[in-house]
Amino acid sequence: MTVQRTNTSRVISDVNQIAMAWAQEHAGERLGTKWYDGETSMEPSEKWPVSELVRLAIRKIMTEAFSKETSMSELTESIRAASGFTKEQSRTVAETEGSLAMCHGNLAAWKRTGIVKSIKWRKSSLHKGRDVCDLNANAGSIPLGQAFPSGDEVPPAHIGCCCCPCIAELNEPKRTNSV
Repeated sequence: MTVQRTNTSRVISDVNQIAMAWAQEHAGERLGTKWYDGETSMEPSEKWPVSELVRLAIRKIMTEAFSKETSMSELTESIRAASGFTKEQSRTVAETEGSLAMCHGNLAAWKRTGIVKSIKWRKSSLHKGRDVCDLNANAGSIPLGQAFPSGDEVPPAHIGCCCCPCIAELNEPKRTNSV
């Protein structure tokens, strides 16, 4: 039996495919850097020493997670088993890498459509304290493809960031001359 997908489920599936492709190329890049310490630097971190093998394992795990339905607990356990991280660290990696892939998937999909003109940084209600996300949210609309004040095109800007990108403005539809 064939089930017809709605346009909404097709769009979600397409974004998942884009997020999977992003994860395949980029997941784990920031592991072991000061970015995971809450800094903007991609320099190595003493707190998060990570080998290239672990990065590659995380990349593979994240890519596979987008290829099928995967729960956060399954993802966390896969990361813990491959990395030697604690359960808490593995959960942090799973949430952060998943958010990075999904937000970059949305960004790529928006760019691909040509419809989105600008986006905003929507600060999460779960945010505690002031940080770079306040600067990003206060920046208002940013033309699609330009960086927010933090230097990021989309969230997350730091570990534990629950912010999300949202469409601020659409391009005017192209009008055709009809006779």
